Amino acid sequence: MISSFLDQQAILFVDTADRLASLARDALVHARLPSFAIPYAIDVLTTGSYPRLPTCIRDKIIPPDPITKIEKQATLHQLNQILRHRLVTTDLPPQLANLTVANGRVKFRVEGEFEATLTVMGDDPDVPWRLLKLEILVEDKETGDGRALVHSMQINFIHQLVQSRLFADEKPLQDMYNCLHSFCLSLQLEVLHSQTLMLIRERWGDLVQVERYHAGKCLSLSVWNQQVLGKKTGTASVHKVTIKIDENDVSKPLQIFHDPLLPASDSKLVERATKIDHLSIEKLLIDSVHARAHQKLQELKAILRGFNANENSSIETALPALVVPVLEPCGNSECLHIFVDLHSGMLQLMLYGLDQATLDDMEKSVNDDMKRIIPWIQQLKFWLGQQRCKQSIKHLPTITTETLQLSNYSTHPIGDLSKNKLFIKLTRLPQYYIVVEMLEVPNKPTRLSYKYYFMSVSAADREDGPVMACLLQQFKINMEDMTFGPKIGIQLRTGTKRKFSDDSCPVEPKKTKLSGEMRAFNRILAHFVAMCDTNMPFVGLRLELSSLEIPHQGLQMEGDTFSHAIRILKIPPCKGLNEETQKALDRSLLDCTFRLQGRNNRTWVAELVFANCPLNGTSTREQGPSRHVYLTYENLLSEPVGGRKVVDMFLNDWNSIARLYECVLEFARSLPDIPAHLNIFSEVRVYNYRKLILCYGTTKGSSISIQWNSIHQKFHISLGTVGPNSGCSNCHNTILHQLQEMFNKTPNVVQLLQVLLDTQAPLNAINKLPTVPMLGLTQRTNTAYQCFSILPQSSTHIRLAFRNMYCIDIYCRSRGVVAIRDGAYSLFDNSKLVEGFYPAPGLKTFLNMFVDSNQDARRRSVNEDDNPPSPIGGDMMDSLISQLQPPPQQQPFAKQPGSSGAYPLTSPPTSYHSTVSQSPSMMHTQSPGTLDPSSPYTMVSPSGRTGNWPGSPQVAGPSPATRLPGMSPANPSLHSPVPDASHSPRAGTSSQTMPTNMPPPRKLPQRSWAASIPTILTHSALNILLLPSPTPGLVPGLAGSYLCSPLERFLGSVIMRRHLQRIIQQETLQLINSNEPGVIMFKTDALKCRVALSPKTNQTLQLKVTPENAGQWKPDELQVLEKFFETRVAGPPFKANTLIAFTKLLGAPTHILRDCVHIMKLELFPDQATQLKWNVQFCLTIPPSAPPIAPPGTPAVVLKSKMLFFLQLTQKTSVPPQEPVSIIVPIIYDMASGTTQQADIPRQQNSSVAAPMMVSNILKRFAEMNPPRQGT
Repeated sequence: MISSFLDQQAILFVDTADRLASLARDALVHARLPSFAIPYAIDVLTTGSYPRLPTCIRDKIIPPDPITKIEKQATLHQLNQILRHRLVTTDLPPQLANLTVANGRVKFRVEGEFEATLTVMGDDPDVPWRLLKLEILVEDKETGDGRALVHSMQINFIHQLVQSRLFADEKPLQDMYNCLHSFCLSLQLEVLHSQTLMLIRERWGDLVQVERYHAGKCLSLSVWNQQVLGKKTGTASVHKVTIKIDENDVSKPLQIFHDPLLPASDSKLVERATKIDHLSIEKLLIDSVHARAHQKLQELKAILRGFNANENSSIETALPALVVPVLEPCGNSECLHIFVDLHSGMLQLMLYGLDQATLDDMEKSVNDDMKRIIPWIQQLKFWLGQQRCKQSIKHLPTITTETLQLSNYSTHPIGDLSKNKLFIKLTRLPQYYIVVEMLEVPNKPTRLSYKYYFMSVSAADREDGPVMACLLQQFKINMEDMTFGPKIGIQLRTGTKRKFSDDSCPVEPKKTKLSGEMRAFNRILAHFVAMCDTNMPFVGLRLELSSLEIPHQGLQMEGDTFSHAIRILKIPPCKGLNEETQKALDRSLLDCTFRLQGRNNRTWVAELVFANCPLNGTSTREQGPSRHVYLTYENLLSEPVGGRKVVDMFLNDWNSIARLYECVLEFARSLPDIPAHLNIFSEVRVYNYRKLILCYGTTKGSSISIQWNSIHQKFHISLGTVGPNSGCSNCHNTILHQLQEMFNKTPNVVQLLQVLLDTQAPLNAINKLPTVPMLGLTQRTNTAYQCFSILPQSSTHIRLAFRNMYCIDIYCRSRGVVAIRDGAYSLFDNSKLVEGFYPAPGLKTFLNMFVDSNQDARRRSVNEDDNPPSPIGGDMMDSLISQLQPPPQQQPFAKQPGSSGAYPLTSPPTSYHSTVSQSPSMMHTQSPGTLDPSSPYTMVSPSGRTGNWPGSPQVAGPSPATRLPGMSPANPSLHSPVPDASHSPRAGTSSQTMPTNMPPPRKLPQRSWAASIPTILTHSALNILLLPSPTPGLVPGLAGSYLCSPLERFLGSVIMRRHLQRIIQQETLQLINSNEPGVIMFKTDALKCRVALSPKTNQTLQLKVTPENAGQWKPDELQVLEKFFETRVAGPPFKANTLIAFTKLLGAPTHILRDCVHIMKLELFPDQATQLKWNVQFCLTIPPSAPPIAPPGTPAVVLKSKMLFFLQLTQKTSVPPQEPVSIIVPIIYDMASGTTQQADIPRQQNSSVAAPMMVSNILKRFAEMNPPRQGT
């Protein structure tokens, strides 16, 4: 292939060479090369151009140069001269006088028709005109949508037609005008016709009709057609407007004709209606009907002038309207406006404030006959008079109505009045009306006269029945008195008239007028209404005061006769108030005045002025020689102002003032002699005769307010905080009800302050106790139990119920101490219990640990207190009751003979605690008591003698029945053996009636009554007792996270010991009898256990374990077991199920229990196992996050053929902001095979599966590496 291709190519080369040689030898024998173009090359190389190109090429391609600007201006100027010469020498029609010659052209413009631009092509007079441009100026601004009315092809045709006329005619310009003018008129007529059709279709409808339309000739329209409207619109049945082209002189514009002819009353309106240069058919029709409407209003004005020769109505031409004054003087808004509807020709009426139905009736009547306007105007005059009266008193508390249903209307003089009247009801005095009668003024059709009457009505028999008119008296007007400040006596009794001189109804026009407001203000009516509204409440109040025989001065004028007041001379004495206090209060009262105030004048203000105030508060407003007290009383809209209710409320407030004044007066008299500590403790913050506010405390941050409640007829006490403590809770809110009951029983402010002083510190400590209900405390895991329930029994006696089982009574006493006893014991018989509570063993011993050693002269031994050799005798019980409860015949703070109202509050100087901690033989004498039987303000003389206070009664201690009648079994609030449901911790503080068939209370052995003897503690010791604190005697690492008070730890330990006794009986444990009180001993197969309270603190329950075979246990293992019991089992939060789980562990085989002890050691001492990455916790109850095998709180140890227990693993290394990872691991140990594995319990759906899988793998690997031995 390649060789053949190369051969062929070689042949071609050879052939080509041969042919060229032949051509050179045969055909081109004489051929020679041309000479080189040296000049051209020099031009190109030197100049860069090619100038030797042939000129024919340049002439064919490049055009010649244009003429210069100067030549062009000279040519155009010469052409303008030629055009002006032609125009001067040519016959030019006058319509083409608006022309412009410029730039060699002449422009003819006929406004509204066309614009033509012409020129000539030479200076020869025979050269014809040439039309350069033609523009049609006819526009349709309403319906054309901005588009051209003539098509471009039509413009070209007209252009050619006009150009041909310019070439042929002798008068070319005249012929051009005639041709274009005729076309434009036809076009205008066509535009008007199209506007008419659109007007009929969109706005006017049948109100305008096309009578006849001839294209290029005429257009005839009809308006106000009576046949179409069905109503009469004027003298003619139809009004026509015709637009046509003048056939005699076609050069004229469109001609307008009206049938019937337009009136010549207003030349401007007629002129506008005869021109159509705006080319708008709607404007032409509006101008036409505007002129006819003006004619119609002139006819109506003539009718009004025939009725009233002095009428001053006016016609407004901008919008055809007749303004008719109805009642003079009359503002624009009070005039009757009569318009003419331009579309229909109908009369339309408008009056501000008149309802539409009346206007429609007026329009129908007046359009039928215009003469009917006269009676309507007369009717509107009275209506407008009523509206003026309403507007004049709209700012006053009234209700107006044109009619009033009266049961005796036909027989009462009210029926003889004119039918045009107005009833004005005084809203604050619903039994009184003001009647306005309106009358005609002779010879003055636009005037009215008024008469005013005062009418009283009686209530109807039924709520919806008509009232009965009683009194009707006419007001007589004296304009001079009303103008220059009247001094009008209040004489509105039945049958009394207002005596003023007669005068016509004057109306005073306002200087300033707003749109829509009445022009005239009826000041006489406003004065009458305001006078009645102001004076009648005082008349009613005066009558009520007189009916109650309260002396007063009557109505008095104040402030230059601009205000009224009633002064009371003497207020009736209050019931239940002693005579001395009543006299002191009357002497201090300087003035008592009633006034009305408020925007609606419905608020009574009683001003009381006092002198010689017994107390001065810290407020600056209470430092003057006199005090002003303002009592405000609001009247409801449904009640008359100044009725009996206002007087009753005032008397109730006066009674409240007197009741509080009695307490304040007694308190003020005792102030100089009260102890200094009460002066430091409290201060009077406010005393305004209605309320006494005392601030107390070390920082005066607590406040107590005392006032008399007239509704409940007792003192009302409210507590609060002020100053820096504002927003905090007052500690005395706990005993607020008891404080109020105590004060109502004995309204003594000094005693109240003493109680507040004695109870503030104890209540602050008590309020720190936890009161939130908790779950899982007992075997019923779903039942919540309240930790502490605070049950106030009196103002100084607070009962604490612990988990509805144990009860602690706290009695607040003076000198900064409290008395605490076991509230489970009855106060009358220590061998009986209060129903629902159990005694707390060892309470006396525990409380004695907090007794101040300085006050305890000698403390009796524990065995003597908790286990006396014999029960308490009757004499000692009498002494105990006398210690806790005072005799009823004693009065607190008894007045000393010869003293001026002073109350001895000093305490005896002897040791306070020693009086209670003596032996029974020393507890017979009673100290001075308080008024409240439940208040423990009683002291026992340390020497066994009677009290040595001034005024202290020398009374020996009688039996409870004779000395304390209030403490009988019928009074369950004082620890009666018959329990009261209100004192049961499950009942709270609500009182319930107990059934009569209740079984008798339980009998106790006569040995455990020692805790019923009160233990005296100081306030600081009580605060330590009730304040949450760490467990004493335990390393901080061993103590749990639950922080509680010593009392809660003691009671929790006692309740756990009680649970343990019950668990031993239920479980397979053997109980061992013990002679030691408060000690529980039991044994398992391998261990002997002893459980008792810690002898050092009595706040923890301790376990002492002794193995049967000492060789199997190490001492440290036994110590771990004991510590685990003390801190994790029997410690806070004291759950019974932890004991159940722990006792099950104690019953396990020794090797299993020892393994569990190793786990407990890891939990108790996590720092010793530093190589471990996880902390372990032995779960005795099922935690909430555990797999759902049982409810949370259930014992987490099951010991049968297999052992199930739960461990909680918590990762040690965790970032501080994040919570450590914690997992719950359920483990099953098979005792027969010795295998340990994770319990297969279904997990919750949202829990992670990775951790349980890892635990299972670890246990499997451990089992593989350490094969279990059976039986171990």
